[in-house]
Amino acid sequence: MRMVLALFAAALLVACAKSPTAPSNATSPAAAAAQPPGAPVAGVYVANGKPAVLTDVSIHADDPIDGKPIHAFVFTVSPQAGDVDIINDARQGKLGDAIIVRVDDDGAIDGADLVHHGLDKSNGYASTVGVLSIDNYRVTGGEVFGHVTSGGPSDHDGQQINVDLTFHTKMP
Repeated sequence: MRMVLALFAAALLVACAKSPTAPSNATSPAAAAAQPPGAPVAGVYVANGKPAVLTDVSIHADDPIDGKPIHAFVFTVSPQAGDVDIINDARQGKLGDAIIVRVDDDGAIDGADLVHHGLDKSNGYASTVGVLSIDNYRVTGGEVFGHVTSGGPSDHDGQQINVDLTFHTKMP
């Protein structure tokens, strides 16, 4: 009887350890993130079922909002090194799919610009307020860390957006 129970437990363990077959438009971080461990950006950026793999992030001073200092976090597919106008180039799609997130000193998101080849109703661009949130935001040792999320798939003007990114980058 012990042998039967042991074999049953082993079979159950193997069955539970197998990852389920996911649809081709899977949006889980494990399915969409191709970044190596410790990469500056890891996670999911999907628009209308089309994933983009963001690999670079930087932080820049942006225009103040209501007198509050604002930092723009620029997440891009393409490397940003050497680009002198990263914020505008990202908004214009010159760095591929991108997200520009405006964050105040308290770590609250004051808006975001989404650039994605899957945004078919807006020529690949959308400006949002209230769609993204940030948590685990902290500045330590000259670096900033955080997690930007849409809280799962979200509707933005009839388009499905899913953002779930962890990041770290150096302060300017």
